Order: sequence, then C-alpha cells, then structure tokens
Amino acid sequence: MKIKALIFLIIFCPFLVFSQAVLTKEQIIEDYTILKNVLTKGYPRLYEYTSQSEWDSLFSNFENTKIPNIENSSDLYKSITELTDYVRDGHLIVMRPQLDSVPKLFPLILKIVDEKFYTDTEDFGIPIGSEILSIDNIKGTELRQMFLKYAPSDGFNTSKKDRQIEREFGILHFYEFGAKDAYQVTYKTPSNEVLTKNINSQSFESIGGRFVNRNSYFSIYHKAANKLEFAKNTIGKKVPFVYFIDSLNTAVLKMNSFQVDVEKFQSELKNIFKNINRKKVENLIIDIRQNDGGYPLNSIAAFSYIAHQPFKQQKSSSVITSSLPEVNYSQNLVNGYTFETFFQKYYQNALRKENEWVSMIDENQQLMIPNKKGFKGKTYVLIGGKTFSAGSSFALFCKNQGITLIGEETGGGYYTQTGGYPIIYTLPNSKIKVLISFVKISRYTQDTTIKKGSGILPDIEIPLTIKDLIDGKDSQLDYVTKQINKE
Repeated sequence: MKIKALIFLIIFCPFLVFSQAVLTKEQIIEDYTILKNVLTKGYPRLYEYTSQSEWDSLFSNFENTKIPNIENSSDLYKSITELTDYVRDGHLIVMRPQLDSVPKLFPLILKIVDEKFYTDTEDFGIPIGSEILSIDNIKGTELRQMFLKYAPSDGFNTSKKDRQIEREFGILHFYEFGAKDAYQVTYKTPSNEVLTKNINSQSFESIGGRFVNRNSYFSIYHKAANKLEFAKNTIGKKVPFVYFIDSLNTAVLKMNSFQVDVEKFQSELKNIFKNINRKKVENLIIDIRQNDGGYPLNSIAAFSYIAHQPFKQQKSSSVITSSLPEVNYSQNLVNGYTFETFFQKYYQNALRKENEWVSMIDENQQLMIPNKKGFKGKTYVLIGGKTFSAGSSFALFCKNQGITLIGEETGGGYYTQTGGYPIIYTLPNSKIKVLISFVKISRYTQDTTIKKGSGILPDIEIPLTIKDLIDGKDSQLDYVTKQINKE
C-alpha cells in the first residue's frame, strides 16, 4: 500500500500554516462530529491507552467547554490536536489548512535535552548550549508542555515528540500564540550568566537556511568544513549509504528512510552489502536515528542482511469496521483498493472477536528469512526518537534477535501500531485535514516485560548531554566506536 508522494510531502512538511477563517457554532459542531464519528466508528485503537469512560468525558468536555470558546479554524485546530493527543498514535496526524503566505517566526534553532530547550546554533550573539529559560515571560518548560499536543507519538513516548518540537519550534510557537514582530528571550549561557535579549522574527526560509548549522547534526565530530554539504550528504539523504572506518575495520550504514522506491532501495542495499562483504568488514554500525518509516518491504529487506534466523513483524492485524465512516469527507490513499474491497480481501473471512476482525496472516512472512549474502560480523544499531513506523519495526527485529540497540527510545510503539490503510479526512468547514489509519498491528515481541506505551527501548541508553551539544559530539556513535576499539 503506497501513500501518494504529494500527500506524503504535505503531511511531513514542517512549514504548513493554517488559516483563521471565522466559523459558526454549527460549522464547528459539524466538523467535530465528523471527526468523532470517524474515531468511534472506524479507528481501531481508540481505547488502547484511554478508556471508553475517559473518552466519554473528553468528548463531553469538548462539546460543553471547548466548542463555546472556539471562534475560528485556528482555535478548532488547537482544540482538535489536544483531543487527538489522547489517542496516542504517531500515525494519526492533524494537518493545518494552508495560507497563501507564511508569517515571520521565532528564529532561534533549538535542541531539547532533558525536557529543556537549548540553542543548537550560535546566532544573535547567544552561545551554543544556552538554556532558553523563557520567551515573553513564559518558561521554556511550560512551552514544551504546550507544544506536546502538536507532535503525535505512539503510546506515552515523548522522545518522538521532542524531536518534532525542536525541529518545528518556530511554527509551533506561531500556532500557539500567533505571529509576533519580536520576542523577549531570557537565557542562561553555558557559563551560567542569565541574560535577556529582544530578538526579531524571521522568515521561515531564513530560519531553514540555518538548520544545517545545527551542532546536533555533528559536522564538527566528522570534521566536515562545509556544513551544508555535510547535511545534504548525511541527514538529507533518503537512499541508504555506507562509509567505512578503516582503522576499526568497521562499516557505518545509514538508513534515514524506508520511504524510497522498493526496487531502488533494495538495489542500493544489495550493492552496499556486496561492498561490505568484499572489504571483509568485522563490525557494522547501522544508523536509523533519522528513519521515520516508509515501506515495510524495505525494512524487511534491510533486516534480512543481518538476521540470525527467520523473523516476524506481527502477531496479528485487525479492523473494527467493514465500511469507511464519513466516506464523503475521505480521500483514499491506497492504490488499487477501496476500503470495502480491502476489507473483503483481507478481513471478511478473518476471526471475528466482538467488534473487530482479526487476521493472523502476514502476507510478507515468506520474505522474513536471513539473506544468504548477509553480514556475518558484529552489528550495532543506533536508534532515536525520530525512529518510527517501519523504522521502529527494524529496531524491534533487532531487539527480538538480540542485536544491540544504542541511543534513545524510538517514537514507534513496542506492542502495537497503526499505519495500515491510511485515509485523509478533510473537515468541510475548517478545511483541517486528519490522517487516520484503519488497521491495528499487534507487533511480534519476544520480551513481554516492557511497559505498555513504550517505544523500542535501547539496550544501552546514551543521551545527548549539554557538553556533547556544545562540542558537536555524536555521543552515540562515539560510544560504539570506542567499544569496538576496546574489543
């Protein structure tokens, strides 16, 4: 099932902004009712983390308390994101209607460390690694709490939320507070000096142009003089690529996305492992910290090169409806199917349990075997908050087979996820778009002691420290290379 490329770009572009069209109460109620119907009649994981009684209370509060205070699409968008955050699903994405132009935004480029904001570039005379104590007298910790609702994540995970908030801070500040000409910023320098400075807003093009200067992109660690070229050739690269650390007889394979044409991805992968095996490398570091998912076939193919034995990606999949709710407001993203024909093929004859249909069949199971030309040496895998969906599936494959995971908790859930049969709904009055998936996946897990609501946990947690940020040091990669050197 392939999501159309244009829709994929719309969903993941961080600089979409929304209109503030005035809405009548009748229009607000209509939009809300459509969304509520979709969630309660078709969404398969509504009660996974929030009970039915809690949802009844949330819906009641929205109808009696929120709606009377909503005046425009901006208000409705903020209220809906707050509501859908209780779904705790990184695949359920509320999108903002577009404007013809984007206002100037808060200009500092930030990194979240231990739930606090720190400067990730040296701009406006503020040193790298300075803690943002407040913006316009609102504490940085309070701002993070406000912005969490805009960043969907599986379960109770916050690492994915933090990675999104730090990338989109300026636009999220605009969603919450509106456009401003200037901001009063109070910050604490690495030398513990507390200062206040007024900083003018900037265009998002100007802000985006400075993203390559982030210390957390680790150009300093890799001794790259040209930060722009380094970012293009590392963070910006979607196809898998490899480089070698000859002194350690080690290869580093970066897979930033599985959202690459399957044939192209697997052809690149085949050539990479042919090169790795030709060089008789002893150690392999796989970096999926930037991998926010894509096609499961790519995740499966990639893992087959390091698998010790046959593997699984799911115990079951399920749906709770045989027909699409509120179909008049839906946009089908799956090639070759309507939801009804999809249901008939995969679930009509599946096991019926109360209000759901459960299939135990994984049509890709025959592909989940070790590749005969796979890597036979020691493998380490770097994971992070941005690791999501099929990226998290790859991490879970590793976890199940005892391949060492290093870094931070993934954004994708450990036990369950959605993602199958995605539909975009457009609420007719506000034009807010909501991406919702109608298939629930129960993942195959070996260790059932992991707390519900967690992502894939690293075997060795290596957080980024403030000193690492200031020094531009990739602490996670550095840890692995030092371990290899010891061995």
